[in-house]
Amino acid sequence: MYESLAHFLKTFSAESPFLWALLVMGVTAATGLVLYGFWEIVLRGVGLALGVGQGRDNGTGNGGH
Repeated sequence: MYESLAHFLKTFSAESPFLWALLVMGVTAATGLVLYGFWEIVLRGVGLALGVGQGRDNGTGNGGH
């Protein structure tokens, strides 16, 4: 399977360099968006997990009373 994929990628890049460049840019952009979404979800989850009890205090020191 890997040999056929490598052969396809080599011939595709040699026969049509413009489409190859578009493919590389598309894969790079898609990977960036997926990683951005993943870390956005992870960091929001961590923020919610760490800030569960902090939302009740309004900064006056008396817990909002």
